[in-house]
Amino acid sequence: MPLMNVFKNSFHYHMLSGLNLAYWVYSPSTAHGTPLAAKLGNPTLMAILTGVFLFAEVSNLMTHVTLRNLRPPGTRVRRIPYGYGFDIVSCPNYLFETLAWVAIAGMTRSFAAVFFLIVSSGQMYIWAVKKHKQYKREFSDYPKSRKAMIPFIA
Repeated sequence: MPLMNVFKNSFHYHMLSGLNLAYWVYSPSTAHGTPLAAKLGNPTLMAILTGVFLFAEVSNLMTHVTLRNLRPPGTRVRRIPYGYGFDIVSCPNYLFETLAWVAIAGMTRSFAAVFFLIVSSGQMYIWAVKKHKQYKREFSDYPKSRKAMIPFIA
């Protein structure tokens, strides 16, 4: 990873997500008794979104385990990933991370969360397209039906 990406990614996660989200989600406007807090207090919606978030995070973990197990220790062998999520997209880890942020945006109903969702999903989509093209170039038998990040679309 280029050194500049370390700074870009750190800014992205710590400023856009961490500080920005923390400021808006924990601000006095969301305190108990405010109109926004009442709107956020739907327990059914929160349960559904929490389930979506947990599904997305566990799914993201599963795809990272699959990616980790692709290369035998101490080798530079590259293989086509198969399995959970990889049958429909090249980068299911980005798909599931995006889904987790959709759940967070829905739970907080914060413009900061929506902004972070858009920025992070856009960046992950760029990475997914790049990785998808790399897989197609490197492996002549790469599955033709796979999309980069969004199932059946892109």
